[in-house]
Amino acid sequence: MSKTLDVTQVINQQPVSRFLFGVLALCLLVTVLDGYNITVVSFAAPAIVKAWHLNRAALGPLFSSSLIAGLIGPFLFGVLGDRAGRRTAMIVSIIVIGAFGVASGYCTSLVALIAVRFLAGIGMSGALAVTVATVSEFAPRRLRATFVTIVFSGTTIGSGLPGVIAPPLLNHFGWQFLFLLGGALPLVLAAAVAVFLPESPKFLCLKPNRHAELASVLHRLDPKLNAPADAQYLLGEEAQGSGGRSASPLRLFAGKLAVLTPLLWVGSFVAMVVFHSFNTWLPTLLTDAGVPFSRASLTVALFQFVGTIGGWSIMRPLDRFGMIPCTVLYVLAIPLVLALGLPGNSQSVLLFIIPIAGFCILGLHFAQVACVSSVYPTAVRGLGVGWFMLFARAGGAIGPSIVGVLVGRHYSMSSLFDLAAVPLAIGTVASVAVTILYQANYHRRPDAMSAPPLAQTDPV
Repeated sequence: MSKTLDVTQVINQQPVSRFLFGVLALCLLVTVLDGYNITVVSFAAPAIVKAWHLNRAALGPLFSSSLIAGLIGPFLFGVLGDRAGRRTAMIVSIIVIGAFGVASGYCTSLVALIAVRFLAGIGMSGALAVTVATVSEFAPRRLRATFVTIVFSGTTIGSGLPGVIAPPLLNHFGWQFLFLLGGALPLVLAAAVAVFLPESPKFLCLKPNRHAELASVLHRLDPKLNAPADAQYLLGEEAQGSGGRSASPLRLFAGKLAVLTPLLWVGSFVAMVVFHSFNTWLPTLLTDAGVPFSRASLTVALFQFVGTIGGWSIMRPLDRFGMIPCTVLYVLAIPLVLALGLPGNSQSVLLFIIPIAGFCILGLHFAQVACVSSVYPTAVRGLGVGWFMLFARAGGAIGPSIVGVLVGRHYSMSSLFDLAAVPLAIGTVASVAVTILYQANYHRRPDAMSAPPLAQTDPV
């Protein structure tokens, strides 16, 4: 008789080891550099406007170009991750970010920069989707939301970094250097991922010809585990499959997912409409309102960093209470954003409330990412996360474009904040429905954790 090894149970029962922290650290670095490249154009924009004598309304297409590419990247790299492996997809996406990041620094016209940022955006959106899927498949269930939140927070940390380093770098090296730095570092990281990051054990389980590699990865997860050479592998209650028909997008709508998947897409879309509208336009709008560039940049950086704290604050409650904290943050975000639109707000009031709004807006999106990485089976997890990120990037692309149109029509900054509360209200309704479904069907769902990972079975 051969042995059957439940890969899901090995992952769930693994100790928190140096190897697991190494996987976490590499994935975190990917998202940090991804986040830097997402927002660097916003901080370079005031210098670009001055250097190329642009009208500020022309920045809308530039801000949206890399985000529109999010309609391609998550799907493209999600499918690649489900077919060729998470690690391969991650490496390719990082190289795309790096190559076109460097190219951005050599652009001499707005049209060229928009085109290059679009191509870089394919890699940015793809890297985020596949990295979230990867860390979800390495993390034990008891820490999955925590690990996903930590890795996803790299995006917000990276997004805030340009706000800290842009003022001195612009003064000494020009706006081009911001892009060159954002391109060079991912190319170095791609080499590190190729050398040090193993393939996801859950993905390897779906590939019988790679089970020897799987045994090695499982031993690194738990050094006490030594699988016999003839061991058979399964994924607990998850459906086995190896791509092709098993990776059909229709599986994203199986059972309860028929309702949950569209609700998650709505939530990701509206949250990113607000987030990226803030993220891309605030440096320019605050500067136009008379706020010094260094102070405006710091405020947007705080929007990101305090938002990251929101994500960190929510990760343990997510593991304990499911999606309830997400709905709470939606409810809190609406009055905060409306408060920003109150007439007569001083600069000090705006600069105080904006980071607090970031706490709620980013925290609720972290919760959505943790949810989406948990509800899909391994065979379509990359696809599921990819489609979720696709709708998030679609919202991120549409939001700045709409703001660009409104700025061109001379809407006041207060009016823009008032309008931002509308998508948050829609997201609140969707979040209530997601919370009900998630609590009933996925939070602390019984799995095969009571069974030992190694069991007798008949020969296959």
